[in-house]
Amino acid sequence: MAALSELVQRFMEQERGAANILPLESVTAQALAAARFHAGFADIAAIPEGADVAADTDISVSEWAQIRPLFLLYVERETALQLEATRSMGADPFGRSSSEVGNEITQMEADYPRRVFCIPVITV
Repeated sequence: MAALSELVQRFMEQERGAANILPLESVTAQALAAARFHAGFADIAAIPEGADVAADTDISVSEWAQIRPLFLLYVERETALQLEATRSMGADPFGRSSSEVGNEITQMEADYPRRVFCIPVITV
C-alpha cells in the first residue's frame, strides 16, 4: 500500500519526469478525481465507509491497478487543455486533443462499474 500522494509523486518523478508539463497540484487533483470516481463503485480498503478519499489515503496495488488507467486519461486531458490554451500564444499543440481524450474518458467511465464492482458471494 502507498498513499495516493506517494503514487502521484512516483508518477511525476519516475514515469513522466520532464515530459510532464502539469504541476504536482494538478496531477494530484486528477488522481483524487479518479480515486473518488473509483470509490463510487468499489470500496477502497483503507477508508471507512462514507469517508472521502484524500491525498493521504492508502491505495493498495490492486486498487491502483484499477484507478491508474482512468488517472492517466485525466492527466492526458488536463495536459491537452493546457497545450490547447497555449495555441493563442503561437504554440503548436501535439498529441491528442482534449475532446479526443474526453471521448475515451466517457467510454471508460461508462464501462467502469462493470469492471470494478465486486460483491462477495456468500453461500448458505
